[in-house]
Amino acid sequence: MKKLFFLFFPFFLFAYRVDIYEWHSTDTIWGFFKQNHIPFSKYYLLSKKVRNELNKIPVGKDIYLLKDGNRLKQALIYLNDKQQLQVVKENGKWELKVIPIYYYTEKKSVDVVVKNFLSYDLYKVTENPYLAKHIVNIFSDRINFKTLPKNSRIKVYYETKSRFGKIVKLKVLYASISNKLYKISAYRWKDGRFYDQYGKSLKGMFLRAPLKYARISSTFGMRFHPILHKYRMHDGIDYVNRVGTPIHSVADGKVVYKGWMKGYGKTVEIKHRGGYTTLYAHMKDYGKIKLGQWIKQGKVIGYLGNTGLSTGPHLHFGVMYKGKWINPNKLKKSVKITLYGKERKRFLAYAKSLEKKQERLALK
Repeated sequence: MKKLFFLFFPFFLFAYRVDIYEWHSTDTIWGFFKQNHIPFSKYYLLSKKVRNELNKIPVGKDIYLLKDGNRLKQALIYLNDKQQLQVVKENGKWELKVIPIYYYTEKKSVDVVVKNFLSYDLYKVTENPYLAKHIVNIFSDRINFKTLPKNSRIKVYYETKSRFGKIVKLKVLYASISNKLYKISAYRWKDGRFYDQYGKSLKGMFLRAPLKYARISSTFGMRFHPILHKYRMHDGIDYVNRVGTPIHSVADGKVVYKGWMKGYGKTVEIKHRGGYTTLYAHMKDYGKIKLGQWIKQGKVIGYLGNTGLSTGPHLHFGVMYKGKWINPNKLKKSVKITLYGKERKRFLAYAKSLEKKQERLALK
């Protein structure tokens, strides 16, 4: 447990201290209440929604504890990115209420020449251990960082959200990498994607796979069906992993089907831009999605299962283009998004404004 000695709220004395406790997989809200002698009856006075959030506190989240010696005086318990539960002892009685989480937001800029290697040189200037990982992720489809030329120049304009001095969120708004061989810029647009200086997405429209998988049991093409015992077309790829493995939407799109689909069992279909539709079958359960809902790339839409005509736990993943099934492997990173017309003009104007903000901030 980390200990910080600073003022928690203005009306408390300096004798108090704040401990930051990192929530573990073995922790429970019941155990927390019991350890700190908080009547568990207070828990049942909270709304059902708040109780559910308390029972699903993500592992690794920080819980802030104000203490007088070993006695807890107040706690701030994470509920979601916007709210927290305040547990405070006033006049000998424990009071619980939901309050907003306040973050300190700051825009920052860095302009550095890579002399050693990217992560070291960025950390040396910013003292931020997360920035290099973000940069590598943004440019990974365009640049091989193992062969990044020395003296490459890196410019970054980014935003940090901090809580009690600890960065809890980092968002890159603009970045560029230039050297004698090339110059590539990346600008975060309103859809959350990064586009280059020409209005073309840096990453492909689709994720490489909809889940983390152990192996592929069946590929796209003709095969002998293990249950029907006859040759037939297999219109997708079967990914094998443990039951309950999260399944993600491979691209932004609209949920056009959610339900049981004959041999596919529990199935979800998502319609994407450009005439593409993806299908996810044999699922155990659905994610928090609704029919007709627009979802973002990476959204959890379900969990790997064994429903329908299936010989074992796996995900059947299919891709349809303009009404015809195609091999999902052919997508890879080839399908890019390009901005056109008025949207492209707005984007280019916005991109210039980000460059100017980065330069002004770098001069300070």
